[in-house]
Amino acid sequence: MTPKLRELTARGRVLMARTASQALLGPVSGGMPRVYVRSIAERMHEPRIARHVSESFTRTEAVVERYDFPVGFPPRFRRSKAFDERHAYRLHDVLLSPHSGLIWLPGGPVLEESYGSLIRSLGWGDVRHEPLLPVRRLAGRPVIAFAPTGYYHWLLEVLPAAVFALSVEPEALLLMPRSVPAHVLAAAEHLVGPSRIVRLDDIAHVDSCVLAAVEPMSGFVQRAEIDRLRAAFPADPADVDAVYVSRLKDSKRALSNEAEVERAMRQAGVTVVYAQDLSFEEQRGLFAGARTVIAPHGAGLANLVWAQRAEHVIEIFPDSWFNDCYARLSRNLGIDYDYVVASPVAPLDRLDALVNEGAGAGC
Repeated sequence: MTPKLRELTARGRVLMARTASQALLGPVSGGMPRVYVRSIAERMHEPRIARHVSESFTRTEAVVERYDFPVGFPPRFRRSKAFDERHAYRLHDVLLSPHSGLIWLPGGPVLEESYGSLIRSLGWGDVRHEPLLPVRRLAGRPVIAFAPTGYYHWLLEVLPAAVFALSVEPEALLLMPRSVPAHVLAAAEHLVGPSRIVRLDDIAHVDSCVLAAVEPMSGFVQRAEIDRLRAAFPADPADVDAVYVSRLKDSKRALSNEAEVERAMRQAGVTVVYAQDLSFEEQRGLFAGARTVIAPHGAGLANLVWAQRAEHVIEIFPDSWFNDCYARLSRNLGIDYDYVVASPVAPLDRLDALVNEGAGAGC
């Protein structure tokens, strides 16, 4: 077989797979990633897009934010991030998923800004099944998606988007599935009250909704979003000095020597907490009051967004895993940041030294 014939054969197999996918999944799901709108603002010249957009707003300005890590930190700790200008839109006659917040036009295409990233929608956050779910018409008042994603993404992506959308449409309803974690329901009731929460497992075909674009690069949080969250959810700081956010109750994510780390923290006078046992209000108060926060890498550290008194964060990375999202969040808030690596166990002597160092600095 010649190289050209091999290429044609490969292209033909891809075309057959795409055709089969569209036949099986329909024009919306089967059309991804070819049929989607990356930016509504860029496509407003197209009548099929423009007729669904009533108004657009600037959600956040374009900005470069810098994270001043110590010189000795390795280059994998990213020192800057350029954020594009992000928008929000008042839409009409669209379909909206209460499960993920994904929005698409009748018959397609998908509006990528509703979910943040095509990479996410086809990868770890695959939502191609959602256009195949039953559809229910939801007429009347404007709607805002309030999807119960994983805690980090809900707190730092979904929640600030909903807060901004409510500033555009203060009387809107919040749409979520029937079954949601307690913190999601508590936040929704804080924002709009129980009477304006719509719980639905079907896809909603709505007359009107507000889409506040989600940051496509997960893990990067603008300072403007932090300020927006803190203004919408004031916290009453708890009377606590240093806290260790344990993952002992999470067998899949706990450190291999989590129990030993807990004992060492208690001996050092550190309060050990389990984030999953705390209400949304209690988590806000705990992180608002703590001066030192020690924790394995995980969603509990997203609560640093509430920090008011924190002076020191110590993060424990599991072996062979690294993500600097909480390091950047700490520096964005002006909090000193240190880390240790569990290889494979968390080094108790290094942790103890860091905790004592923070205590000596008045943490």
